[in-house]
Amino acid sequence: MSVKIILLYGFCVFAFAKCAFVDTIPKCSIKDNECLKKVYVKVISSIGKNGIPEYDLPPIDPVVLKDISLSVADLVDITLIEGIVKGITGCDFKKFAVDIEKERSQTDIACDLVVEGKYKVSSSSPLIKNFLNGSSIHGEGTGKVELQKIILKLDYPFYAFKRDGEIFLKCDYKAGKYDYEILGKLKFEADNLYLGEKESSKEIVELMNNNWKLIAAGVGRQFADRALDIYVDYSSKFFDKVPAKQYIADDLSSYARS
Repeated sequence: MSVKIILLYGFCVFAFAKCAFVDTIPKCSIKDNECLKKVYVKVISSIGKNGIPEYDLPPIDPVVLKDISLSVADLVDITLIEGIVKGITGCDFKKFAVDIEKERSQTDIACDLVVEGKYKVSSSSPLIKNFLNGSSIHGEGTGKVELQKIILKLDYPFYAFKRDGEIFLKCDYKAGKYDYEILGKLKFEADNLYLGEKESSKEIVELMNNNWKLIAAGVGRQFADRALDIYVDYSSKFFDKVPAKQYIADDLSSYARS
């Protein structure tokens, strides 16, 4: 008897958790862009820390990164051996425009992100060695990059479709286009950086922070690409798992592809 009670209790908790989440999502008209924008903000801020296990949606703040390589204008190679990205749940939607008839959406997302972890940096560029009077930059330690007000601007197709008697929304990000802008600045911290054989972390970090615009021109797109990957992965899973009726008040039957 006790086993049955435990199993029943576990089932009830699971069912309640699933229902409790979808029941808290506000419902909007598919044509009410302002309402939909607020729903997106709520979803990201509410479940970004914990995810939704019952929908197989993992937490997104922080996001774990491993073996991410960047090249600064083909002069310096940087590898994030292991680290995290923090700040996703604080992202804000500056623009959210949906046209169900044209099956098109435009989204501008503003984020303050922090990337930190273990890094490795090296440079074999003759230009760098010439600039540094024969010395090379190298090091392996811990570092942090703050990206202040990075804006992702997305323009992509989306459509409603039927699956197993339910209607879902599909965002075709691969068929879309995107751009980015950094309205704030980049701020760097790092230890164990060397110029030749001399430990020079303070001097190198100061140089990087004083020339963040130049560095952003070289790595900004790579940072934006990674931020976009995180957003697309999470957004795609949400729309694939959660039926449109949970957050759309309209009947989308007339728009849904079979």
